[in-house]
Amino acid sequence: MSEDNKKIVHADSVGKTFTMPEIYDIAFDFRDVGKEVDFLLQMALMHSGKSVASAMELACGPAYHTRELARRSLISDGLDLEPKMVSYTRGLIEKECSSARIFEGDMRSFVPEQKYDLVYCLMASFAHLQTNDDIVEHFNCAADMLTDGGIYVISTAHPRDFYGDEDPSAETNWEMTRGDITVKTSWGGLEQKFDPLTEIDDLLVSYEVTTPTETTRYEFPDRYRRCSYQLFDALVKLSGRFEIVDMYGDFNTNISLSNDRACWRFIPILRKIK
Repeated sequence: MSEDNKKIVHADSVGKTFTMPEIYDIAFDFRDVGKEVDFLLQMALMHSGKSVASAMELACGPAYHTRELARRSLISDGLDLEPKMVSYTRGLIEKECSSARIFEGDMRSFVPEQKYDLVYCLMASFAHLQTNDDIVEHFNCAADMLTDGGIYVISTAHPRDFYGDEDPSAETNWEMTRGDITVKTSWGGLEQKFDPLTEIDDLLVSYEVTTPTETTRYEFPDRYRRCSYQLFDALVKLSGRFEIVDMYGDFNTNISLSNDRACWRFIPILRKIK
């Protein structure tokens, strides 16, 4: 690929060649979705005492897990705030002839048509809740979605990543290919800046998309709230809606939350109490 065929565009230009949902879908299609869904269902059974019949994915994006749960004949819905992502994901579901449903809405205030046995929020989505009030409102919203004793599973960054003393627990640069399209992702990198008063990271996310004819780098700013273990625990208690029943560092019941390097995520398991 010659340098003449490379260009940089910003978020407001995305859509002329690719849409951001398409790029995101390729970039994050590295997950072992089946294994993660097994873990989610196991957590719900273990801590609620019943098998899951219905589930809701918050900030679902391309809804990898929503679609997998639907394939397993569960009632499976997803929620996302971005209209373009909702439209894109509904298109995927239509192609698959899936029973999954995707709703457009805010995970602090959305009121669903039904209640669910399991609610879950994965990747970095929880970090988009940028104030304590946002998080408490979100806990109330998630609790209202759940059946009595229902389970809420969150997966987000390991708290140690917020202090900068070690290399990040998760990769911040990676590459994925689908067909003849390759997406190289850079999540933050040297552009990341932290405000210790708001506890928010401002960072630059980029996707370098290569096709047989050109390479285009898409850049846009993003913001993520850091949430320590102790702050998370305090906000759960403040909400009064959940109890923390378990903590893991991966989608693996053998990896409890710790500072061990094998523990690379923060996965609290919450049970609805009110």
